[in-house]
Amino acid sequence: MSSPVLCQRQPHITTLVLNRPEKHNALSPELLQCLHDTLQQLAAEGTTRVLILRGQGTQAFSSGYDIARLPQRSPEQPPPQDDGTGLFARVLAAVQAFPAPVLAMIYGFCMGGGLELAAACDVRLAADTARFCMPPARLGVLYSGEGLLRFINLIGIANTSEIFFTACTFDAQRAHAMGLVNHVVPAAELEACTYAMASQIARNAPLSVQFTKRVLALVQRFQDFSAHAEEIRRLRQRCLQSEDFQEGRRAFLEKRPPRFQGR
Repeated sequence: MSSPVLCQRQPHITTLVLNRPEKHNALSPELLQCLHDTLQQLAAEGTTRVLILRGQGTQAFSSGYDIARLPQRSPEQPPPQDDGTGLFARVLAAVQAFPAPVLAMIYGFCMGGGLELAAACDVRLAADTARFCMPPARLGVLYSGEGLLRFINLIGIANTSEIFFTACTFDAQRAHAMGLVNHVVPAAELEACTYAMASQIARNAPLSVQFTKRVLALVQRFQDFSAHAEEIRRLRQRCLQSEDFQEGRRAFLEKRPPRFQGR
C-alpha cells in the first residue's frame, strides 16, 4: 500500500503530495498523521528552502476531511475527546511553523479542511479550473474559532461571512478577487509556474526568507480570543450533538440535499 503522503525532493525544494486520489485526496486521520510527521522531519533536517504542498493528480487539492470517517452517534452522546480536529490543528500549526515558505499548488477541488490547509500555506497558486467551498453549514457543524480567524486574516470578515454562510462553490477567479489565492493560471501551466516561484524563493538568502516568515507569523498573534474559548467550545459541541449534524452527514454520504430541522 502506498503512503498517504508522498515526499519528492529536489535541491532546496521539497514537494509533499496528498496521495488519496480515489477519494479526491480527502484528509483521513492516517493522511494527517503522516503529513504531520513528515513536516516535523523536514523541519528538523533544515535543508528545505521551499516546500510545495499539492494533491495527487489534477482532480483535487483536497476535498476536505473524510466525512465517512466522522463518528456516528445519537444527539445524547457526547463528542469524543479527539474527533480528528486536534490532529488537524496540529497539522495546520506545523505548516505555519515550518521554517521555509510553503506554497499550495491547487488543482481541482479545494474544499472544507482542504481549503483551510491551503489557507495555512504562505502562498497559493491555483489552476483556472480549481473550485473552492467551505461546506460546514451544509453539514450542520460549527467551524473552529481559529479556523474562522485564519480566513478573516486572509480575506476579511465580509468574504469569510459569505463563503461560510452560503456554503456555495466558487471558481478560481472569485477566489483570486477576494485574495484567497495569489495567482490563477491555466491548468497546463500551474506546475511550471509554481516551481518557477519556488526556484526564485530558493535563490534568495535563506535566513532572510525564514526570518521574514517568522516575523509575519508574530505580527498576526495580537488577536487573542482565549476569553471566549469556552463559549466557542460549547457552541461547537451543541452542533456536533444536534440531529442536524447527523442529517448533514447522512445526506452527504447519500449524495442528496439535507433536510435540516434546526435541532
